[in-house]
Amino acid sequence: MAWRFKLRHMEVFRALMLTGSTIEAGKTLNVSQPAVSKTLSELEAQLGTTLFLRTGGRLVPTPKAEWLFDASQETLARVDHLDAILRDIESVPQRPIRLFANSAMAHSILPEALVLFRQSHPSITVSTDVVARRDNRRWLNDQEFDLAVTMLPVEYPNELITTLPVADGVCILPKGHKLRDQEYIELSMLENEPLVALQRHNLTRYKVEQAFSSAGLRYNIAVETATAASLVMFVTAGLGVGIIDPFTAEKLRPLGYEIKPLRPAIEFAFGILAPMRIQSRPEIADLSHCIQQAYSSG
Repeated sequence: MAWRFKLRHMEVFRALMLTGSTIEAGKTLNVSQPAVSKTLSELEAQLGTTLFLRTGGRLVPTPKAEWLFDASQETLARVDHLDAILRDIESVPQRPIRLFANSAMAHSILPEALVLFRQSHPSITVSTDVVARRDNRRWLNDQEFDLAVTMLPVEYPNELITTLPVADGVCILPKGHKLRDQEYIELSMLENEPLVALQRHNLTRYKVEQAFSSAGLRYNIAVETATAASLVMFVTAGLGVGIIDPFTAEKLRPLGYEIKPLRPAIEFAFGILAPMRIQSRPEIADLSHCIQQAYSSG
């Protein structure tokens, strides 16, 4: 029969290495001396080697025992640490809530949502990760999040998605742009305008391309960038106009640019994703409600 590692073997082995006596090892482990001797015999039989020489009533470790003792110290230290945690489990602090979000939500909705959450849960840490859409498959498969806020659609079970209300995208113009006096921006007005756009892997970029194509219009991309926030910065600098979600546009408005409704509308849909594992922490549901509240008022 193949040997399987037993933690009890290593606990007895370490006690013997430290005390040099089956009697003293038994006292340390709160077991009988015969139980210690039996466990040592099992370990030596499984390993097929002698670990201790019996000399004058003392156990003298062999070179193999010395090697095993050195090699097992790190593992046994971790076991001791876990044992201490289990003895004092009521006082162990809760791990942070891990929240994933795409850049649009991270830079616009989440700050207000976290302010709301901290008002009722001041002692709970929230760890946020900004995730790119091109990495969706990886982080959805890894399931290392407690909540995720991302643009829809996404390949994920519908019952685990809380869909947020659809919002219309907006056009942002550099300060003093020739179209600043327009009540709204027709897509056709942008055909010859330099455009600041998100990179091709981004769903917003795809929506903008589809809108221009459906209207039979050409688009002139001057600058590509990775995040909604950097798109706003480039528009503010006068490098072109941009089409973006309304939440990021409103959040960064103090930078100084014009926000105009867009015709025809380009819709943005977002959702809150729960992991596939069962969750028992009610504060995670509270955080989801805070995100929904911040989204609705954003």
